[in-house]
Amino acid sequence: MNSSKLLLTARSAFDAKGWAYTRIPEREVLRSGFEGHHTRVDLHVQVFADLRAVSVVAESARTTDSPVIRERLAELVLRVNQTLTIGNFEMDWDTGRLIFRVTNLFSKPEGDVEIIQGLIHNTIGEMDRMAPLEAIIHRSEIEELTSLDIAGLLAREDLLPELPVPDGG
Repeated sequence: MNSSKLLLTARSAFDAKGWAYTRIPEREVLRSGFEGHHTRVDLHVQVFADLRAVSVVAESARTTDSPVIRERLAELVLRVNQTLTIGNFEMDWDTGRLIFRVTNLFSKPEGDVEIIQGLIHNTIGEMDRMAPLEAIIHRSEIEELTSLDIAGLLAREDLLPELPVPDGG
């Protein structure tokens, strides 16, 4: 199967950073996994050459069949999406699985390596940021969930990774 110019650019985006990936046979899809601060983020990059579009999607490994957990996760997704300017969270209601998706349309058929790398970074960062919040919801007792303050949970700074202190030079 021939690769589109856009898929070749997506591959170049991975190669330039030394990121490992696998190509899905017969599809213009690359799969990869990254270690974030809180969790491993597995994602795929899908190319839609006719549209000149690249979509990066990551799914949480956690699922639930609890209606109360799904409801709290749905509120979390809605509140987080209000703050996003790039990409959005979704939830597969039947499984309670969280998904982050970001898509870019390019003006050129070959796209742009740096933009694709940025989409990947954004996806990793957002899924990693959501991981501890999602974990708190999943491990809470049902009684706790009904009164869990999702807005307060989002405001917690203790869940953020420590940033390195600049050395003043």
